[in-house]
Amino acid sequence: MHIVKINIKKVLILFLLSCIFVNVYGQKASQENMIRIALWAERDAYPGVFDEVENKKTEESNIKEEDFNEFSVPIKKIKEITPFILTGMIYGWNVEYVPYDKARNVQEYFSFTPIQTLSKEETLAIRYKKPWVDESRLWCWIEYDRTDFQKKLYESWKAIKTPKVRGEGFANLSEGFYGIEEAFSQAMKNTVREYWRKRIKNKPREISGRLYLCEPPLIGIDSGRYKVTLDFFMETDRIIEYKMF
Repeated sequence: MHIVKINIKKVLILFLLSCIFVNVYGQKASQENMIRIALWAERDAYPGVFDEVENKKTEESNIKEEDFNEFSVPIKKIKEITPFILTGMIYGWNVEYVPYDKARNVQEYFSFTPIQTLSKEETLAIRYKKPWVDESRLWCWIEYDRTDFQKKLYESWKAIKTPKVRGEGFANLSEGFYGIEEAFSQAMKNTVREYWRKRIKNKPREISGRLYLCEPPLIGIDSGRYKVTLDFFMETDRIIEYKMF
């Protein structure tokens, strides 16, 4: 008879870690009343400066730079990208896309602008909660309570019969915040291009509309580049066709 020895301590540790993983990564809370997303930034290239993060009593308070001087760089990065992302989740972006057309010597062009930017009061209402370190990254939860107007805006996007679409974009890690912004731009462009490429026989001159970020973004690293995956509600305002070749 073969007796298997079980290390109770190791089993307990693995169980607790699995519970933490499910709690942190497995939740998909409704974004209707409160936006809640987890964001990360690469920590400084100085070993040891992040070792004390788990000893900080910050579970119920916002991240404050005076409390985390050693985390000033990743905190700054998180605070740079957060309003940009929340703008897309609260108000959305206007988009304009010109497809590449070799025969007409037209270069591909894409631009996006916020439908409405966050006010100072809205930016101050953002909460940065419960930071933690995962390998080389500093993570924290971003929380924002929608106002009554913003809740109605979210509901109106859900109620309108607009397609729900997904796009992916990439950018260089070395570009920091601007790299993430570029990856978002690529994801938006790819979303519009791929959606209409399957539905329009003749290549249009221009497509314009709006994209509303309806789910928290997925931001990761793939082959040394930022990779973002974005889910949108898409509303198309106009499609301008070429009148003649």
